Amino acid sequence: MKRSGFYLGMTVLLVPLWGWADTAYPIITFDCDTENNVLKIKNEVKWEDEGRNFKFSAAEGTYNPWDWVSIVKVSDGNARLVSQKQPLILTCKMGRENYKVPLEAKIFNRNYDGNCGNKISAIATIHRGNILLVDHQEFESYCHGNAPVVRGIKIMGDTGEVKVVTIPKFQFY
Repeated sequence: MKRSGFYLGMTVLLVPLWGWADTAYPIITFDCDTENNVLKIKNEVKWEDEGRNFKFSAAEGTYNPWDWVSIVKVSDGNARLVSQKQPLILTCKMGRENYKVPLEAKIFNRNYDGNCGNKISAIATIHRGNILLVDHQEFESYCHGNAPVVRGIKIMGDTGEVKVVTIPKFQFY
């Protein structure tokens, strides 16, 4: 009897670990809310089929960081290399101010088949006119560990005040 309780306990402990193997699909949402004079950039993930089948739409402000990279197969083997395309540049006019937001991919490993090569995040830079408000803000700095993840960036249009919301990685994934 004790033995079955031991195995049951082991099973309960292992089940959550298997969930980490699921595939996460990053989604970046850009919301230029001129009515409320606020610019929001949101970082989130969808899992498995929900993420794989997510309908990205520039009209709805949803973007896929994988669209910002190229993956090419190296001719001398099976290796695949990830490289940056041109940043996606989004704009937002709030009041008299123009905001320019270049978004680019955060590549964790240029070797797609290597450690963290199949993971990606995003980087945002935000300009208010000619003034740099946010410089190269990584949404995720590391693909492993529990370093904070940027959940969102909010800019108040009237003041240019920047609020970066971070959460522990275990709450994000």
